[in-house]
Amino acid sequence: MTVLENEIRIDAPPEKVWSALASLDALAEYDPGVSKAEVVSETKQGPGAARKCDLAPGGWFKERVGTWRPNEALSFELYECTLPVRALRHSYTLVADAGGTLLDALIVRRKWSAGIHGFFSGLKRYVESGGHPAREGNADGLRSRSR
Repeated sequence: MTVLENEIRIDAPPEKVWSALASLDALAEYDPGVSKAEVVSETKQGPGAARKCDLAPGGWFKERVGTWRPNEALSFELYECTLPVRALRHSYTLVADAGGTLLDALIVRRKWSAGIHGFFSGLKRYVESGGHPAREGNADGLRSRSR
């Protein structure tokens, strides 16, 4: 199994970053690869909450929340999709860092590297701009490690 690890520093406290990540239907606001996200479970938060995401330019995936530790950690597991992927899990760890947040992500498929870079860039702009969608720019402060 391939594990891909990425890290970014966001100039906002963990609570603000958590708010964006934990709003399951807001993913399209900051992930350039997602055109629409909607909650498809009865619960909108916590373990078991699920969302369906439409991809740009086409296709979709459904994922379910596994880990849910507010302001600390969040994980998702893919359970249905139109992509040629059998399994995908991703987890996020938030750590306070001198007035900002270090966000660490582990992804278990190498081909998702470009997608996580776009996701991080968009999340950083979205949170630092106070929740305004932004689709352009670069991933300042982004580091990647594969193992």
